[in-house]
Amino acid sequence: MQGRESLYLPILPPETTSVDKNRRNTKQLEVVWEAIKNESSHPTADQIYDKVRKELPNISLGTVYRNLQKLVSDGKLQVLTLGRSQHFDPLVEHHQHFICESCDQVYDVMLDAEERLLPSKLPREGFTVTSHRTAFYGRCKQCAE
Repeated sequence: MQGRESLYLPILPPETTSVDKNRRNTKQLEVVWEAIKNESSHPTADQIYDKVRKELPNISLGTVYRNLQKLVSDGKLQVLTLGRSQHFDPLVEHHQHFICESCDQVYDVMLDAEERLLPSKLPREGFTVTSHRTAFYGRCKQCAE
């Protein structure tokens, strides 16, 4: 991140984004998607930008953000906000995350259908829960050793 300012743009939920879903796919969009589609490290936009610049040296950070927002609105990525940073995750099926407090690595946590994390009192009190996000924090195996 030396020599450039980090650009922070909000990633809007798919139903509120103004991105035209009929817009054609561009070379930049393809390269951004290729850079993240198999990632399990939950990279930030800056990390994706660094990776994309190896193939497209003249791409701007703003273009990377716009393409990430398009991928989110198309349902190909989800956003994990940790503090002030946004991490991008191509695993869009429902899952949780474990965040190591020592090294900041983010891990996917898959729960079985019977491993629900829904507080039992909410339905009893008339609440309808449509979704939730839970993050587990601690030290990963490498940092715990």
